[in-house]
Formats: sequence, C-alpha cells, structure tokens
Amino acid sequence: MSNKIDDRLPKEVGAKSLPNHPALKTPWEKLISFHDAYHYACRHHAVIGALFQEVLRILIPDYDERCTIMCKVDCGVKRYIFDPEKGMEVAPGLHYVDYHLANHFMHPFFTGTENNGGFRAGVFGDNGDERLLMQGRVNDFGTYRVEKELDACPWDIMGSEICRTSTASLEEIGKCCGDNCEYNMVEARGCGDLHCRVVCENRTKFPMPPREKIWDNFGPIATADQIKFTPREEMYTEPQQMRSEYDFTYRSGTCMEKDADSYYADGAVTYALGSDYCINPINQLIRAGKFTQEQVDFIIECVFRGAGKAQFGEKFAIDGLHDWLGVPRGMNDGRVLGGYIEVILQSVLVPYTVIAFNEEEVIYEIDRAAFNRKLNSLTTAYNAYFYGMVKTLVSPEWTFEEEKEGVPENIYRVKICKKIDKFCL
Repeated sequence: MSNKIDDRLPKEVGAKSLPNHPALKTPWEKLISFHDAYHYACRHHAVIGALFQEVLRILIPDYDERCTIMCKVDCGVKRYIFDPEKGMEVAPGLHYVDYHLANHFMHPFFTGTENNGGFRAGVFGDNGDERLLMQGRVNDFGTYRVEKELDACPWDIMGSEICRTSTASLEEIGKCCGDNCEYNMVEARGCGDLHCRVVCENRTKFPMPPREKIWDNFGPIATADQIKFTPREEMYTEPQQMRSEYDFTYRSGTCMEKDADSYYADGAVTYALGSDYCINPINQLIRAGKFTQEQVDFIIECVFRGAGKAQFGEKFAIDGLHDWLGVPRGMNDGRVLGGYIEVILQSVLVPYTVIAFNEEEVIYEIDRAAFNRKLNSLTTAYNAYFYGMVKTLVSPEWTFEEEKEGVPENIYRVKICKKIDKFCL
C-alpha cells in the first residue's frame, strides 16, 4: 500500500479567506452547491430505499403480507417513540412526545379539540414533508379534518408500499397524541398521481366502515367533496426553506421556524429514510427465524451489485458523472468511483479520512456508526453497490472491497484497486 494521495486542496482550505459558499467539493475542485447536495442526498436515500424494497419483495412476494409487516413494524416503532406513557424518554420523566410537542410550539388548546391527535400529527407531518423536500400546502386544518397536498416526493420511486406504510405510521403518531383520527393517502405520487394527498378525518364526525387491513389506507374518505386540487402550473418546485417569499425559512401553522441549514442537519439527509421502512421488517423476519442473516445478505448483495452495474452500464451515464464531478479528461481508474463516494459521504454528513488516492488505489476510512445510521445492512448493501459500479464506471479490472483485518470496529475501511478474480461476480 502506497498511502499516496494525489495533490489536492483539503475541503476546508479557503473557508476563512473567501466569502462562504456552502458546497460539497470533489477531489478535482468541482463545487456542488448546497441546494443540489440537499436534493441529491434525499433522492440518493430514495434510490437505496427502492433497492431495499426490491429485497423485501423477493423475501415476501405477497403484497398483502409485505404491506402488513411493513405497516405493523413501523407503527410499532412510532408507538415506541411517541407513546405518552411508555415511549422514549429524553430526560427522566420527560417523554419524547412531550419534547416533540414543545419543539413544534403545539398550542395547549389543541388538547381539547375532538381531533387533537389528527391536529398534532398533521403539524408533525407538514414539518417533516418540507424538511424532506416534499413541498406542498395545507389545504385544511379544521376542527374535524386535515388535508395536506404535496407537489413532490423524492421517494416516489419506491412504490405503493411506502405510501401505505408512511400513512399508517402518521396515523399511529396521531393515535399516540390523541384520539379519533384516521389518515388516508387518497392520492399518491408513488402510484402515479400528480400529488400526494393526505387527509385526516375525525371518525365521530365523519363515520366510515372500519378498515379490514392496516395498509388499506388509500380511501375512500367521507369528505372527498372538500378536496382542494392545485393544477400543475401552480405547483411548487421548492420547499419553503428554499423560497425567497418565505425568507428561506419554513414556518408552520403553530409558528415553528426552521431554516435550510437546521433542516439539513436535523435528519433530512443524515438517516436512511426509505431503507428503514424495509430493513426493520427484514430484521424482524430474521429474528422470527423465517430467514437467516446469510440468506438475506445474499439477496441484498445480488440486488445491489446488479443495480451498481446498471447505474453506469451506458457511456452517457459515465460521461454525465465525469462532468458532474469535474473528473480530468482521460482519467479512468479507481479515483473516479472514489470521487463519487466522497460526494455521497459529504452529502449525508458522514466523516471520512482519505488514506490513499492515486492511480493505483483509493482507500477511505469512514465513521462506521455515522455511515450505518442504526441500520445494520447498509455496509453490506453499499459494498455490493460500489463493487457493481466500479465494473461499469471504470473497468472490470477494478474491484471494490471492505478491509476488516486489523481495522478498529468503529472504522469502515474500503479500498478500490485492480484485482484478477477467476470467481468474480
């Protein structure tokens, strides 16, 4: 191992001398703006989530069974977090739900309404939508009804299962915070609709037959005649924190304010949303003995390795990445994939150290806990994903592998180098 790093300015050089320009920096001095990094990171998480969704579809081919376990597991997670009596504690005697309500400036009079759970979950959901670049508008926030219309969703490529799961999850938060609320996603971008439209109705005021299945939450609803539809030409292309009319600040109906920087750091790109909807059910299947970890890992590796090869299987995709990263003309070695990996790590705020970066090999040491984001299958997936990528982005002469021997447990050490393997996959 040479430990050689090609000459380059570290990311932080110049920050004290020049006017601040928030951006990611590639190894070749190409800047990727904060705006583009924000959008890239959310969509990247959605892509990884879509691949884990395929893994779960292979494990559980039946739609009903798959949606049921996804909804039940995530509702269990939300109940564990938001339960007012048994949920997480952020301090002795202070449950997370109380902290969350205070953080959203929830007015005390919401407690006395007949739709208090729906109100509170609606406020939480609106904040989360804008934070995750799912901009839109609250069309109704009445005593018995809440309606949110979304113009975008980076996760719309994952399919209908996540639409159903996220709706069941939001309803569970509402049940933890109050009573009598039922949420339906009567339109969903993941199903081909122009908008996502989430409607909460108070079932005392608007009675409907009870659901037979936890995931059967696409309607019908009692108040379809009250829907307010926004045409395409009036839809937003950016969330509030990216629009000048809002002074680049999100403001909720309860006067909660968040700017783009706090949103970026507050989980929008630092946890693998989308993947968690699938990895948590997969882990439960393993604990229940339906599959072994080895069986699951093999499917993950096959799905992600194939996806990595397909991502740069065409020359135009290679040319596009070279241009986006500012790769020097004629460079075609492991540094190209290395530069892309650095952009991913910077965009999702994962610390890393460059150990080697030259035409022979590229080595990084990555903070394992920050990279895994409490999801144990991410390194398995990315190892296969980057392995597949390097075969088409650079050449089959190259490989990507994780180095474990002599490496501390808290370090995820990866290497890109040439390798001849007569049993390669």
